[in-house]
Amino acid sequence: MTHTGSGRLVQSTIRSLRILEYVEEQGSARLTDVATEFDIGHSTALNHLATLEHEGALVKRDGKYSLGMKFVKHGVSATQSIPYIEVVRRNVLELAEHLELETEFLVEEHGRVVSVIDTGYTFTRYPTADSNLNVGTYYPMSCTASGKAMLAAMSEERVEEIVEEWGLPQSTQYSITRREDLYEELAEIQERGYSRAKQEIVEGFDNIGAVITAPDGTIIGSITVGWPTYHFEETVPQQIIDELLDTKEAIETEIETTDA
Repeated sequence: MTHTGSGRLVQSTIRSLRILEYVEEQGSARLTDVATEFDIGHSTALNHLATLEHEGALVKRDGKYSLGMKFVKHGVSATQSIPYIEVVRRNVLELAEHLELETEFLVEEHGRVVSVIDTGYTFTRYPTADSNLNVGTYYPMSCTASGKAMLAAMSEERVEEIVEEWGLPQSTQYSITRREDLYEELAEIQERGYSRAKQEIVEGFDNIGAVITAPDGTIIGSITVGWPTYHFEETVPQQIIDELLDTKEAIETEIETTDA
């Protein structure tokens, strides 16, 4: 399901954005690839591609189109618009370096969470060849520690709106797919102060999360600490939970001091 918002949608703009997403997924694409993928004529595909290239969204090399570097600037600008992002960034990096585990900061956008800061595997103490960051990746809220942490801080009305729009997708066999189970877990999160996702978004990966709020109660985002499931089979060490919550408190305290 796609967020629709309000007002009349311009279908040609939607098509161009879908083409951008397709090129990103493929790494690069030829004119014939785009025409075939979207079941449109070559002239229509060319019009979209030529327009996107003219505006710097795409570049063409050896007959293939790929994303233009303009998106780097857009991405940086988008992250800088997040309130207190530098305070969050500094504390997230310190937490990652101290725990030697992957940490992330994510925000809610149109009923999903999107990764803004991801330390990747730079600081981790477990071996892996994967060095790709998840920055810019969108996830369902109901099966992620970050999403559940924020849902637990939202009003029931807002939670219902999100569930109505996006449903409860089953990303893995461990994902929450029933509303009663989700609401039961949200109540538990409110009581203990942090969330946990056990293989719910990716099998073999667990994490815990805590919501970050401004002094007026506005949700800024959430921070998470993650690890391979085999790292802690059942019980998460209390030290990790405490350091996550300490980081949450440190960020919120600094924000409050900044606003004072």
